[in-house]
Amino acid sequence: MDYFHRIQKVVDYIETHIEDDTDVDEAIRSSHVSKFHFYRLFKAIVGMTVHEYMKERKLSKAAEHLCTTNDDILTIATRYGFNSQEVFTRNFKKLFHCTPAAFRKTNNVDWALRATGKMNVDSLRLDIKSMNGKIVVNEKVEIIQDLKLIGIEREMTDEQAYSVVDAMELFLKEAERIPNIVNETIFRICYGIDYSGDIPKYKELIALEVYDTAYVPNGMTAKCIEYAKVVTYTHKGRLFMGEEEKIINTYHFLYRYRIPYQSYELTKDFLLERYGADFKGPFHENSHMEISFSIR
Repeated sequence: MDYFHRIQKVVDYIETHIEDDTDVDEAIRSSHVSKFHFYRLFKAIVGMTVHEYMKERKLSKAAEHLCTTNDDILTIATRYGFNSQEVFTRNFKKLFHCTPAAFRKTNNVDWALRATGKMNVDSLRLDIKSMNGKIVVNEKVEIIQDLKLIGIEREMTDEQAYSVVDAMELFLKEAERIPNIVNETIFRICYGIDYSGDIPKYKELIALEVYDTAYVPNGMTAKCIEYAKVVTYTHKGRLFMGEEEKIINTYHFLYRYRIPYQSYELTKDFLLERYGADFKGPFHENSHMEISFSIR
């Protein structure tokens, strides 16, 4: 599966529609990769989110427009999809460190150094490498079938990674209310990504496996995975260590150095984490947990 080519298709789509009110969902649909995984692949490979890239491309084209035409600032702002001069100016200052008016007056010849050019994703292809031993992952392909889960669901973003520990502690306090538990393995499943805001959100369910979902305790949610072929990676070591988010490093490694080079095609909009008997806590050096991606 050539994910670099699929990301390039989205980059090309954004470029073609640079003066439109670009629909990110439509751009991602053109890549035929699920939104949930595409967002992570794009950020890991390109170094910024697809929203950030699109905004910086629009601002860079607007800067070029300021330098080469006498069009008024509001006309340029609306041409590149900013609904007011105030919004345009605020975003422009973040990238170019001055207002559009000041930028035009100074005839800033160095603007291209700060501008974001069209991405050539093919130039970002990298050989698979080990990250100097900082991350250790094992890989296996397996089948998940008739997995019934009951747990606590919430909405979150990738920026809230540290809050997962607190969410798990809260879940463990409530877990005794769940009937018909299969074992004590904790599952964390993420799905249903929402791109409507500046920061993508998704649903997270922290749960236990049950024999049936006939009774769901108040305040909890049931979810069933009827059948999925998955590739599973094992994260070894702490999830967090001081300021370093080691589990985030593992995800970055997988999305940048493993998944783009595999023959597997990611399917469905979810990923699954499993914390079984080998999981000794988020800060334990000998802790193991598993990350599963559904594939075809």
